[in-house]
Amino acid sequence: MQSKKSYKANWVNQLAFQIGLLFTVAAVQAQTSGSIALRAELHQPLVAAQEALKNNQAEQALSRIREALAVAELTSAERTLVLRTQAVAALKAQNWNLAIEALEHLLSSPEVTAADRLPLLESLISAAQQKKDHAKVVKSARQYLKEGGPKPVVRLVMIQTLAVMGDHKQVVNEMQEKVRLDVAAGLKTPEQELRLLAVSQRQLKDNAGYQSTLRRLLEAYPSKAYWAEVIQRLAQQVSLNPRLELDLYRLLDQTDNLEEAGDYTEMAQLALKAGLPAEALRVMAKGFDVGILGQGAEVAAHNKLRTEAQKKVQEDERSFAQFEQSAQDSTAWAGVGNVYASQLNWAAANVAYAKALAVGGVRREPELRLHHAISLIKAGQKDAARQQLAAVQGDALAVELASLWGLLAR
Repeated sequence: MQSKKSYKANWVNQLAFQIGLLFTVAAVQAQTSGSIALRAELHQPLVAAQEALKNNQAEQALSRIREALAVAELTSAERTLVLRTQAVAALKAQNWNLAIEALEHLLSSPEVTAADRLPLLESLISAAQQKKDHAKVVKSARQYLKEGGPKPVVRLVMIQTLAVMGDHKQVVNEMQEKVRLDVAAGLKTPEQELRLLAVSQRQLKDNAGYQSTLRRLLEAYPSKAYWAEVIQRLAQQVSLNPRLELDLYRLLDQTDNLEEAGDYTEMAQLALKAGLPAEALRVMAKGFDVGILGQGAEVAAHNKLRTEAQKKVQEDERSFAQFEQSAQDSTAWAGVGNVYASQLNWAAANVAYAKALAVGGVRREPELRLHHAISLIKAGQKDAARQQLAAVQGDALAVELASLWGLLAR
């Protein structure tokens, strides 16, 4: 996950800045054009300031604005207009302190309408960002949202700023609200925003929340890395059913996450232990083909394990037909299905699994239905697979695995 230094998005800063600045420039132009009556001693410096702004002479504009502010007995409307001009000039001059001061005065003025407040708040947020006054950014953004500000980017600016401040609890609260709003609007929360939520949940040691967000990331933005982390976290569960450990490796394989020699050899050994040498041999062959096995100090061990798998496959070829012919109960038929699945004979595997369920009296029904569903997925029968996945119950790990295979079957 990304570090909190990368949360600040320059395009967000610029967007908020431009929106507010354009508004205040337009307002000044309108009001100095005669929408309110101005005394001559005030009109002259304000028009000069406006001309300086048009010519990108922000400092000169600020100088003329100081003249305007020195005019005696300014009315509330006059002071508001001068402060608008000052805010625009200060923003252009990147004098953030003066811009913030002017904008805060404007926001407290009764002369500023409700419609004007939101663009002014946008400019205030931008100036506070540039000054790196994080507390003011958050306060102003909250006020903007409270007053019904329509631009979603402001909420994101606030969340990013909270992350920079290290206020992870508030990041989580605000992101959860944003996700809720996105769902209600039928929108897909951007990946980087969900990652922001995940980082804060991890900082808070909110394991349940982190896993929920990780799952949301996996569903919305499936990637090899998300699959690897989800599977790894499943493997770390204290209540892990050891009979399903091989299925965890199968998911790693399916999502292209077998990356180290130990992954290949451990999966092969588990397959041999389960009486599925064809699967063990296929895994070993893949490891050798990609150049991960057969290297380094473990070459002899890798070759030995591959030879053992080859020997077991030959033994199975001599005995399997008799085993299938003698199958009567659900356990035996499930075993037949597993052997066919290990040989990638999905059609025969599905027939055997269906017989196991039809016979009844299944000892490990969640495991059987999971394997049947996987075999159906491999055979391209996704609708039937989803029915089996939905029927996986009673074993927490099997249920989780079924849910993950459901994502792959979409």
